[in-house]
Amino acid sequence: MKSIAIVGGGMVGVALACALKDTALRIAVIDAAASHVNDHRLIALNDSRCDFFKKLDIWPALAPQAAAIHQVHVSTRGHFGTTRLQANEMNVEQLGHVVPASEINSALYEKLATLKNVELMRSAKLNALNEKPTHSELTLQLESGEKKIEARIVVGADGTFSTVRKLLNIATETIDYKQKALVTITETQRKHNHIAYERFLEKGAIAMLPLTGERVATIWSGDANNIDGLLKLSDADFLQTLQKHFGYRLGKLVRTQQRFYYPLQFVKAQQQIKNNTILVGNAAHTVHPIAAQGLNLALYEIEVLAEHLKKQAIHSLSLNGMPDFSTQKNIPMNLSHRLTQIFSLDFFAINAARQIGMMSLDICTPAKKYIGKYLL
Repeated sequence: MKSIAIVGGGMVGVALACALKDTALRIAVIDAAASHVNDHRLIALNDSRCDFFKKLDIWPALAPQAAAIHQVHVSTRGHFGTTRLQANEMNVEQLGHVVPASEINSALYEKLATLKNVELMRSAKLNALNEKPTHSELTLQLESGEKKIEARIVVGADGTFSTVRKLLNIATETIDYKQKALVTITETQRKHNHIAYERFLEKGAIAMLPLTGERVATIWSGDANNIDGLLKLSDADFLQTLQKHFGYRLGKLVRTQQRFYYPLQFVKAQQQIKNNTILVGNAAHTVHPIAAQGLNLALYEIEVLAEHLKKQAIHSLSLNGMPDFSTQKNIPMNLSHRLTQIFSLDFFAINAARQIGMMSLDICTPAKKYIGKYLL
């Protein structure tokens, strides 16, 4: 019998397995995908999550491709008022780092390959999950045929469309924003000076996050039809459109790489723990990327979960006594959701209040420190 079966071999599931590297727990990582080499996301990690990756001993592999964020600059196109969050105001060296998801995946899998207590099952589809009083039985469809395994704890880390959540009949609150996020890398004329820009538009937002060299991660979220139109443009036309909407804070935008997109929605499981199973990451809560909270929330949860599991005896593993994540994550989750709503409104009175609020926040250091804890 396995101690823990982690369903989902993305960054969240593999990071949990790596966090349990110094234990005698027998772990299975069950992944429906053959690989994760096509993950084109560009991840903004807050400083606490970077520290977590240092504990996993993967930061040396990430550091060459990680760009520090020293300042966050928030503005709205066509309106006055800006907010700046600076590392020195928060009494930290940096607010976080931006790292390509592909680099995180590679580093985690390199670490996973060294762990003798972990069995990785690729191209393994979860067909059934039968919970018993002391353990769970999982039925898997492998390329070689059907296989059953037992585990004392099951972790659902299998994303927004979680099979674990569906098999356990856990209901969700779901909001389709009818938006997409376009993701690419843009080369700039001017150095970014480790400033992360968030520019709100009439509908949507553009984030320009520092990468290594004179490059930035471009994340343009907005109405699905508008994003579809941007995806169809030539590189030259897209660059011109991006320049028009973002402005010249980074000088002339020189070149753009291949564009990818991701649909956006809000999904929150009504129950995160059920008997021997816990949902983490997007399986428990998928949020809009506007406040860069998704992976940061997930890594916080698995760090807490790993510490909880380490304290227990192998033959009596339980989720009893796990802290209530729902109250701890409500602020950052609601921040992402409310920002999406507030900055999609374009009434004159709303715009005026919004800009005054941004200017007021910029001169109120205690308020900025409070909000800053949840922005990265």
